[in-house]
Amino acid sequence: MQKCFFRKMLTSCLIALMMVMPDFGSYNKVEAATTMQTLLYGGLAFAYINSQLNNLNDKHQKDLLQQTQHKTDVYENEEMTARVDTITRRLMSNGLVKEHYAVYVTPDKSFNAFCTIGHVIAVNRGAMELLDDDELAAVLGHEMSHGEHKDPIEGTKKTLGIGVLVDLYINNNPNTTSAVLSGAAGNYVNNEVVTMQQEWNADNSGFANAVAAGYNPGGGAASMVVLRAKLGELWHEGLSKVINPNNHPKTSDRVNNFAKHLTEFSGGNVTVKNDKIVQLKGHDITTPGEAYGHMAQERAYLIAGNLARVYHSNTLSTAYIGDDGAIYIGEQLIMTPAQGDASAQDIVDKINAITGQ
Repeated sequence: MQKCFFRKMLTSCLIALMMVMPDFGSYNKVEAATTMQTLLYGGLAFAYINSQLNNLNDKHQKDLLQQTQHKTDVYENEEMTARVDTITRRLMSNGLVKEHYAVYVTPDKSFNAFCTIGHVIAVNRGAMELLDDDELAAVLGHEMSHGEHKDPIEGTKKTLGIGVLVDLYINNNPNTTSAVLSGAAGNYVNNEVVTMQQEWNADNSGFANAVAAGYNPGGGAASMVVLRAKLGELWHEGLSKVINPNNHPKTSDRVNNFAKHLTEFSGGNVTVKNDKIVQLKGHDITTPGEAYGHMAQERAYLIAGNLARVYHSNTLSTAYIGDDGAIYIGEQLIMTPAQGDASAQDIVDKINAITGQ
């Protein structure tokens, strides 16, 4: 039976094909398809494209890594590379992450990270410079969640559109399909095609991924505090919301969501009030100031995360001041008071009075 081809392809696909195919002129000119034919082939096309994308995702990491690095460039910095490699290995060994990820640093000075097909994750230099390892683990855990749930595959399909997917299915040329999908995957890194629900899911899984790898439960909230300080709420209202729809939650809502997970992790014992006051069982413990390269709000969530670990592991004991001047509960470091903070003794007395230790 003679196959019927489309006459038009989306402009974006034409551009992609011109970029990835050596001889675009050999591509078959297609005939117009009826609406019924489009609907008929639609389901089959999605199954076909899913199969092809899954093949790229699972078996062509090296090629896709090279392609993505070509688009972004690689920041050659031994210290940052070592940090990323260490965190990546810990996250991939946490028992929750099932896939293998290739992670690298880009020279971009903006605050961003992304995951594309092939389980390739890029972290911008700008994010590396602003985040500590606990915060960075939450960000990488978030991106790995996108990879685990195959969100980049769905995003890549969105960059093409149903007409192109159907045409690729009808044409049934694996080489052409692979070239187009690889090009679309490369373009995916520049498009905001994630959904709000995918972002919430990635934040939730990112928290679990980082904590399971032994990172501070306050790292997720702290990372969002840094993002908010750098870029604001990343949220549009009114007409701007219509022109530029929101696909990420408001940053403050993300801070609050991570804070909720932190409190749940502690069994409801540890909270942070107004992003700045660390509380134990509803009582104020400390309001830390800016110090050690962290903003005051960052420190609040990281200190709260250390307290949450004590409750989660059922290792509550008497708080004390170590020889280094820091505050500990058992072997768990809680915080190192800085100039402008309450005294170590005052904080220790408050903790012990509340816990009865």
